[in-house]
Amino acid sequence: MRKRLRKKLYKDEFKEIGFEIQCVLKENISEPEFDKFIDDFIDAVEERGLTFGGGGSHKTSWEGIIAKEKRYSCTNESDKEFMLNWVKSRNEIRDCKCGEDIDLWYPEEEEEEEEEEEIDDTI
Repeated sequence: MRKRLRKKLYKDEFKEIGFEIQCVLKENISEPEFDKFIDDFIDAVEERGLTFGGGGSHKTSWEGIIAKEKRYSCTNESDKEFMLNWVKSRNEIRDCKCGEDIDLWYPEEEEEEEEEEEIDDTI
């Protein structure tokens, strides 16, 4: 595949990698406290040059995907560690975890490749 097409399709060297983040909130958090947490979270994300897409409720949990703000960029372990430590330092959160790295444009392909690898291992 030519470079121009790889770039248009976000393939190979133009792949964009991000990660999921999932947070369980404390049970007694109020809606204003949750709103303040979200504002602070978005500020921390943007200061790091990242972007966030997701949501949730102040009554249960909150989750989404974090990616680099810059096009054709990938998050790294230090981004994941920073966000995890930042969230865990907050009083509003009971538990938090970050998921594995995912291809932001083709997440299904990675899952299919993993399934094919598992099948090959069993033969």
